[in-house]
Amino acid sequence: MAHTKAGQPRRLTSRVTRTAALILAAFLFMVAGCSDGDDSYSAPARDLPGMSEDFRGDGAFPESSPAAPDDVDAMRRQIIQTAHMMIRVDDAAASAAEATRIAESVEGRVDDRTERPETAHSTGSARLTIRVPASELDSVIDEFRELGTVEEVTVSARDVTTEVIDIDARIDSLTRSIERLQEIISDATSAEDLIAGENALSQRQAELESLQARRTYLADQVSLSTITLSLEQRPAAEQNPAAGFWGGVQQGWEALLSAVRAAIIGAGLSLPWLGFFLLGGGIIYLAVRLVARRR
Repeated sequence: MAHTKAGQPRRLTSRVTRTAALILAAFLFMVAGCSDGDDSYSAPARDLPGMSEDFRGDGAFPESSPAAPDDVDAMRRQIIQTAHMMIRVDDAAASAAEATRIAESVEGRVDDRTERPETAHSTGSARLTIRVPASELDSVIDEFRELGTVEEVTVSARDVTTEVIDIDARIDSLTRSIERLQEIISDATSAEDLIAGENALSQRQAELESLQARRTYLADQVSLSTITLSLEQRPAAEQNPAAGFWGGVQQGWEALLSAVRAAIIGAGLSLPWLGFFLLGGGIIYLAVRLVARRR
């Protein structure tokens, strides 16, 4: 009996220990389960499926790889050509009209045109900014040479092939990234993920529009060359220079005509003054005669 009574406390202690161990294990299992459940609902936007490639926490954009030399060689080279011409002409306005006609004949256009008429103190001039197809640049320059005496011609070229390839690659990368972001946004399960995705989408769309505008500008500059044409009118004395004996006769005749015109103009200018002096002299003469008779 003594042995039985002594064993009961040991069995009771063992049962209490096992029960406490089971309760502790159940509690730890519940805590672990709750932690796993919370993590499934609080995933940040950058951990969304597919978001790790397109949207990082710092909002950076995917970088495009630089243009490879093979890509540059395979692509038709993109050259921007510009020219500047200065020509001395007899009539600036008429030459400007002719230059416009030449540009339009090759399907070009005039983007800017400024004319200054001839005055007593300055000769006439004109300045035009002309856009013509790049393939017609040389022929248009040759036709412009016929307008007068060419004083300056400058033609320059800038190769933008690498820049165009790089922009095209970035546009392609951003377009695919935007499509993936739109899919991710449509599958977003929380407001936080939706806001993060929309912010990233807005930034990429803005950059895409900027790149597309730059690409359009470069395409226009490559397809149409720019010519800045300055037309300076010669002074009247230089437009038809005389030479030899008959040239001297012509100059003398023109001088005579100029003198006659000047005399006629001078006579016309003096008539009002002559009438004024005659009237004034007549009044003075009558006054003097009147005073003399009274005396």
